[in-house]
Amino acid sequence: MRPDRTLPDETQVLWYGAPATVFTEALPLGNGRIGAMCFGGIGVDKIRLNDDTAWSGSMASELRVLPQSAEDNKRALRHARDLIGDNEYGAAEVELAGLSQPYTQAYMPFADLIIEIDDLAGVQHYRRSLDLRTASHDHGFDTDHGRIDQRMFVSAAHNVLVVDLRVGALDGVTVRVRLASQLKVDDARQDSSACGLTLRLPSDVPPTHADPPAEVQYSDDPTISVQGAVVAHWQHDGTDIRLPAGATTAGLAATGVHRLQIYLSTATTFTGVGLAANGSADEAYARANEAAVAAGRLGVDTLWREHRAEHAAFYERVTLDLGRSASTATAPLPTCPLPTDQRVLQTPRDPALAALMFNYGRYLLISSSRPGSLAATLQGLWNESMTPPWSSNYTLNINTQMNYWAAESTALAECHEPFFELIEALSRNGRGTAQRLYGLPGWVAHHNTDAWAFTSPVAGDPAWSFWPLAPAWLVRHFFEHLRHGGDPEFARTRAWPVIRGACEFILGWLVRQPDGSLGTVPSTSPENHFTAPDGRPAAAARSSTADIAMIRALFEAALGIGPEDDAIMQQVVRSLAALPPIPISDGSIQEWADPFVLPEPGHRHVSPLYFAYPGNTLLTPELAAAVSRTLDERGDDSAGWSLVWKIALRARLREPEAVERLLPLVFRSVAMAPGPWEGGLYPNLFVAHPPFQIDGNLGYVAAVVECLVHSHADRIDLLPAVPASWPAGSVAGLVVRPGVLVDIDWAPDTHGRPRLVRARLRARTVHTSGAVKVGWHSIERTVKLTTDSWVELTEADFPPDS
Repeated sequence: MRPDRTLPDETQVLWYGAPATVFTEALPLGNGRIGAMCFGGIGVDKIRLNDDTAWSGSMASELRVLPQSAEDNKRALRHARDLIGDNEYGAAEVELAGLSQPYTQAYMPFADLIIEIDDLAGVQHYRRSLDLRTASHDHGFDTDHGRIDQRMFVSAAHNVLVVDLRVGALDGVTVRVRLASQLKVDDARQDSSACGLTLRLPSDVPPTHADPPAEVQYSDDPTISVQGAVVAHWQHDGTDIRLPAGATTAGLAATGVHRLQIYLSTATTFTGVGLAANGSADEAYARANEAAVAAGRLGVDTLWREHRAEHAAFYERVTLDLGRSASTATAPLPTCPLPTDQRVLQTPRDPALAALMFNYGRYLLISSSRPGSLAATLQGLWNESMTPPWSSNYTLNINTQMNYWAAESTALAECHEPFFELIEALSRNGRGTAQRLYGLPGWVAHHNTDAWAFTSPVAGDPAWSFWPLAPAWLVRHFFEHLRHGGDPEFARTRAWPVIRGACEFILGWLVRQPDGSLGTVPSTSPENHFTAPDGRPAAAARSSTADIAMIRALFEAALGIGPEDDAIMQQVVRSLAALPPIPISDGSIQEWADPFVLPEPGHRHVSPLYFAYPGNTLLTPELAAAVSRTLDERGDDSAGWSLVWKIALRARLREPEAVERLLPLVFRSVAMAPGPWEGGLYPNLFVAHPPFQIDGNLGYVAAVVECLVHSHADRIDLLPAVPASWPAGSVAGLVVRPGVLVDIDWAPDTHGRPRLVRARLRARTVHTSGAVKVGWHSIERTVKLTTDSWVELTEADFPPDS
């Protein structure tokens, strides 16, 4: 098992010459359910563990504070609309505050696995690494007494974290293993071969921005909090040492160890997103123990072989080559002489780093979102804090959606499944909220939710708290799954029910405007403000451009998949025709129906441009110019996820020069960012908001795809926005609309611009077979695709005079 000590592949491996000291230096492993942040310590190694079902609170949390009555809500909404009509925006927001509930619950850390090895003198030749191809963490070093190597991976098939330790010291070493937790430990258990903890999660965790501040709360009532357990079994060739039992920690020890394996599993009483917890901590302990025992019976070699094959079945579907870094261009193999943290500091335009980030993004999605798991949170699967930023929950006005932008296009449709399940849970819980708050049919959710499918507005600034358009954006993901070749049965049984419910709500939410069009009142543009007539910032007005664009996209999706004989279809057709056009003012996209002054012109959210990306509006020259000018006015630098959104927008506009300008801002070290709200990379390549949010990592993958191929219109366009720092390359395995597999190779022409060398296309499924249009620059060809064979196109198929 000893790690290969040659230099690692520069596009597939993150590696470092020293142990991690903080979370954003540690390296992530995960199977969608169990997450591990690996520090690679010397002498004392800490692995921070997460369980995706470890959430504070319960189904009762959303309405734990008695909500305002439906009649009061109706009166408040009516009054808010009247006040907005009178330009009394601040007073309107006071009325809207009464519709809110305090806050969502938080995603919790679960436990720590600590491995201690005694008497490690003369440590040298240290290296730790994360191999994306095998989803494994290795760290090792030489000592005066011999070599120490440790490998970790998380088996998806068997739901266990596996640690495999090998010791080259002649007499072996003394090893102690401990389990600890920041959660409330109800019981610590240990014997010679296993140790474990039963845990109680908080009944309430307020966000760090709660006003007034509040403490983490626990309850003895098992019905209002989740309970759980973590269990570790070990096997070794040494001699056991008996450890004294602890009240809140459990441990194992042995001496003379040359080989040791740990099999660790977790379980909780959580039963499903939007469902009540059920069971006891003892029952959770039994399930975790059963998984760890079963894994031990299989053994590390079998688990490793199965794990590699299972991970490769996802990871190897797509490959990307953007060229070698300058430091390795003349080397015989694409190895990387620089540790990853140094690459970030020294080579911001490194094409191999751009490819590594793409591969890392796909790896993170595979590791944090699998069938049977919960959806990836703001931090994916990984959180070490009891009071994480923004509760490490689901922010629905861009961030959770961005996590899944690349799921379909990079052949990870299965990873989309947990997000679909979250949306379906919101559609169930949101029906009661739509009635209680607005007296409307259908379902609603707002800007923020959790594993309990919270759907109310949360307390706070209406700029972010009051946003009932979440359904319109969320259901777009069902439609995109279908557009990328999803099963037609999925349209009937899963997509249409949630899309129809969203349409029911929106049809009731729309308000006739003085000019006869339909609009939204009150209307916010996610997290942005305008200057009210009294000079104060305000957020709720009429018909934000984002609202109207999302509603238009919702109605178009309904017309795309809905049954013609459904009574709602005619309402959708009439309402779609009554929506106003996208407003352009002074050459830019206007953010609301009224031409307000924006106090923060460089705001990180570019929501008024939703229609351009991730929406699929066909951009006329006037619209494209207005989108480009709006991005210019917003400025380039911003939060990490915002930089990624801007890259995708610039790629949609076919502006490779702008993409090239933005990439170094994403790749810089966060330590070099000019301000507290500008993004960059942490040493472990997590993207900074700051702080760390995984949406930047996952959204970056989609932005790269948008540079390489477009399929949002009625044809597949090749190489629309390849930046100059990627002069030659190839990609294989992408999935584009309407369900087509695409491989592309390119090389620079005499002017350094990307020249098509070859494209290969094949229908992904039988129902996506048929004729498709393929374009390169302004030239178009129609080809007929089947599932049986590839169609190959070269530059010669796109002659300039055709």
